[in-house]
Amino acid sequence: MREKINDILTIVIIIPIVLLFLLFFLPFVLIDNINCYFKQKKTDKLYIDYLRQIDGHKLFCYNNRRHVQEFIEKQVIPTLPKDVKLIFLDGKTPKSEYSDRLASTILYRIQNQVGFPYLLKIQDGIVHEKSINNELYNNLNQGHDIKPLYDAINKFYQ
Repeated sequence: MREKINDILTIVIIIPIVLLFLLFFLPFVLIDNINCYFKQKKTDKLYIDYLRQIDGHKLFCYNNRRHVQEFIEKQVIPTLPKDVKLIFLDGKTPKSEYSDRLASTILYRIQNQVGFPYLLKIQDGIVHEKSINNELYNNLNQGHDIKPLYDAINKFYQ
């Protein structure tokens, strides 16, 4: 009987404390959510404005996987059209002529995340993308002809 009374008293004390805690911090959580919403809206607007500024740009994005990086730098990059800009992802840091923040956003927002390298082109404020991961690894690992890789690149950038 005494245990039941102790349990009831504990519940009667804990529930109001939890409710007071929630009521106290709820406004802070709401304010933070509203703040995050407006920050996201501002970031989205800056991103869209930036895409409009670089409209027509063609990008080739690759990462620092050791044997892949070497192959890309020796075999693929020299054959890219002259107007293609490079984004090299060194770990989590993009290295390019673009700002790190916006280059990261472009890479983060890739819809079909199959794997690097990616071909990107910006048209009318929209990023069009294609992964050539499959073509690249067919050549590297299975010794397939490199022509399908070059064909995929040239077809995308035309």
